[in-house]
Amino acid sequence: MNKIKRALLVTFDFTQRGKSGTGFAAGSLLSACRSHADYNNKFTIEHLAIPMTDVAKEQLSIIEIVDSINKVTPLVQLDRLALACYVWSSDLIEPIIKLCREKGFKGKIILGGYQINKKTCRQLYPSGDFYIPGYGEAALPESILNDAAITSQIIEKTVNFETLASPYLDGTISLKFGQKMIHWETRRGCVYKCNFCAHRDLKDKGVHLLGIEKIKAELDLFKIKGVKKINILDPIFNNEPNHIEILNYAIKIKLTALLSLQVRFERITNDFLALCAQLNVHLEFGLQTADKEESQIIERANNMNRVDQNIKLLQQWKQSFEVSLIYGLPGQTLESFKQSIAYLQQRNISNIKAFPLMLLEGTKLAENKNRHSIVEEIIDDSGIPHVVECDSFTRAEWMLMRSYANDLMISKVAS
Repeated sequence: MNKIKRALLVTFDFTQRGKSGTGFAAGSLLSACRSHADYNNKFTIEHLAIPMTDVAKEQLSIIEIVDSINKVTPLVQLDRLALACYVWSSDLIEPIIKLCREKGFKGKIILGGYQINKKTCRQLYPSGDFYIPGYGEAALPESILNDAAITSQIIEKTVNFETLASPYLDGTISLKFGQKMIHWETRRGCVYKCNFCAHRDLKDKGVHLLGIEKIKAELDLFKIKGVKKINILDPIFNNEPNHIEILNYAIKIKLTALLSLQVRFERITNDFLALCAQLNVHLEFGLQTADKEESQIIERANNMNRVDQNIKLLQQWKQSFEVSLIYGLPGQTLESFKQSIAYLQQRNISNIKAFPLMLLEGTKLAENKNRHSIVEEIIDDSGIPHVVECDSFTRAEWMLMRSYANDLMISKVAS
């Protein structure tokens, strides 16, 4: 009788107040594994979440992380160790693998996450056995079951999003009554080609819709559980036809949870806002910049005439919304960043946020960073490198941009 393989998924999470214990990305992967035909017959999987706040603020050491792994499943009994590779956990991966090997782990290492790109993954993480670029729900079980002697394999497997298991409906992510906040999705991928963004499906370059019946069943559950806030992860919620059916169903069941939706100004219509007005909705617009040249460099074209029109429409409907900008963009100057802020303030928008640019593995901007003489630096306890200098602004000018961004946050809190 073949041995049942024991796998452990380790994620590195920034916990948010009120959120359920298992992160949504991990929950989706675990749910996909546990709905697999060979689960419990040929493999099992457990999950360990390492809080990045502990790593950064309490100097949680590699030894302590590996000890935590060993407590969940003894390393000598573990067959597959799957590690989530994100920009904030990247520097931890190789030291963890090395120490796990030293402490008796003889199984295979599986690496997935936004940092895993076919072009660079082996260079970034030479100790991996299986690399999963892109979506991992189908590739993770295959990697666990893979007995090939050949290592350093790229494992890609198409996900059937129509039949993808729900981590909420199967209990992988547990919900308390009155849960303060959850993350949720109704689709994956994005049709736009912003060169700084990893939301786009870099392999298939498409949008994948989840099954509408599953979406409705999840909304039913959220209502029953009295969830207070639903952060919808869809990069652009109002860009696919099914968003109308989803909102109509939420209205039908009298959903009271706050729905936080990421949307585009150009896709705003009276019909959409009429639906939002019947629910508790907050809209998030990632404008990024109001400067035409900057938007062209990052391939994030904004139709500013439509933006102007729809800001007025949103205000007519008294719709709650916020707008975010990015500072540290190539081509940006201190003056142009101030002008982007002024553009929004002149239109009586008070809820403005600005975030520093970071380069994500596999994105076009990361690949072309030398073209813009981009300099990165770790700027806070997150451990994430951010762009602090390039050929259009100095480090000192970036610091001034950051002070303007912080003032926006302070002014929002004060209001």
